[in-house]
Amino acid sequence: MRTLSPHSTALLCLLAGAACAGVPSDKPPSGSLPGTTDDRATLNQQFLEMFARAYYPGRSGQIMLVPEPGNIPLEPNDPFYRFMHGSPWDYDVEIPLILHGQGHIRQGVFDAPVTHRDIAPTVASLLNVPTPATMSGTPLIASLANAAEPPRIVFVAVLDGARRDFFDRFVDDLPTLNWLKNEGAWYSQARIDYLPSLTSVGHASIATGAEPRVHGVVANTMYDRRSARPSGPFPDLSPASLYALTIADLWNLNTQGDAVIIGQGTTARATIPMAGHGGCLVSAQSTIMAMFDGTFGGWVTNDECYRLPSYVANDKVDRLWQAGETWLGHEIHDSSTLLRTGRFITYQVDALVSMIEREQVGKDEVPDLILANFKTLDYIGHRWGPDSDELAEALRDLDRELGRVIGALESAAGDNGFVTIIVSDHGTPGEPEEPEHARYYITDIIEAVHDRFDPTERRVILFYGDPADNQFFVDRSRLENLGFNLESVATYLEALPYIFSAYTEDEVAAVSGR
Repeated sequence: MRTLSPHSTALLCLLAGAACAGVPSDKPPSGSLPGTTDDRATLNQQFLEMFARAYYPGRSGQIMLVPEPGNIPLEPNDPFYRFMHGSPWDYDVEIPLILHGQGHIRQGVFDAPVTHRDIAPTVASLLNVPTPATMSGTPLIASLANAAEPPRIVFVAVLDGARRDFFDRFVDDLPTLNWLKNEGAWYSQARIDYLPSLTSVGHASIATGAEPRVHGVVANTMYDRRSARPSGPFPDLSPASLYALTIADLWNLNTQGDAVIIGQGTTARATIPMAGHGGCLVSAQSTIMAMFDGTFGGWVTNDECYRLPSYVANDKVDRLWQAGETWLGHEIHDSSTLLRTGRFITYQVDALVSMIEREQVGKDEVPDLILANFKTLDYIGHRWGPDSDELAEALRDLDRELGRVIGALESAAGDNGFVTIIVSDHGTPGEPEEPEHARYYITDIIEAVHDRFDPTERRVILFYGDPADNQFFVDRSRLENLGFNLESVATYLEALPYIFSAYTEDEVAAVSGR
């Protein structure tokens, strides 16, 4: 029996459904998922509840914003991020969800409303493993075939930034994905039900089956109010800031580290949740975590929590390009720019297929897990948008490479031996229809707030993070000393032409119960 690391006790109490410190047992009002309605009051309530599901005291901001539909918050002078998600509008929250597996998944179209939180408990059902108290999602029982034996492999692929409508718009270019869709279970009403709709929040929710207000990952950029220091949600590639058990953790514990568990991706915010806590939960580095580092030009890991096979660690991406090469007319001049091309997907799948083959995935009676983030679509969507030739080409590349992964899984476990789950963490907006205010700078909002509330010292706004976080950290004491409050700021922001609604921390906390 493997021993537990010291900080594991708080997580493990959740396995028994126990009440654990810092984890709320109640839920905010469920409401209805945002859709098409002209009732502004109804939408405001829905959006408030979505923010409440992702509110974590000390981590969430004090002012939370929803842009007007079609409006996009940006950082000035950043050519790589012209299309920013994070909003509650359909283009950001409608996501694809496919389950496929001969003998394990029923074929059909399912129109029940589902969310990210339903994926982890569905995997748990496939593996016949009990779920912890934090896992508030519902297993997608209607699409499970109740096979006598669990699949030998479960493969979860998160297509970062993929909108649901891609499966209609590019139907002729996606033979692999459409085969999975048509021969498997397609959930036509899968939506994100929290805000902001971001990579870090999405992957943590997919992996844990928990609301962000429980797992604690509430933004792409976290801000420590005590130290006044920002960081990503997983500094030093550590999973310590993820406060709920993941499906990888559950299976690691259930099999005492004997299952092969692979988490792969291109950023810590996506890869760490998929890999789970690894050896920082169970004292064995049995979990593989492979994260691509653009500066290094290859795969890296956190050696304290995970392992990285040498054949992956020694594989550098520069084997795929030479200086001066182009992709659709865009020069590839370093490994970071390669990330914004379909060529990187080939490199990523090369590593994934190697791990499937060399780690003997699916070769024994213990089912194995592969959880991968494919981020190239997101990089391309941010820069060139969902209607670009670049996005269409990358989708074709991704579809082809996913076919290679499916082939490797078939070779490893047979036609009936694996289940594939395809989902996205969020969508992406298109080109704004109205040019005026359609793209606005977060820095301009900060300047406007300071002009109105703190014109002399201009330090009421402490931090704003990623524009897509749609959150401001405010010095409440200073604001109140100046004769104002959070409600004053929210009211002022709602009057701006590109802001649909603004909420205070107090409003969100009251609904969240935190």
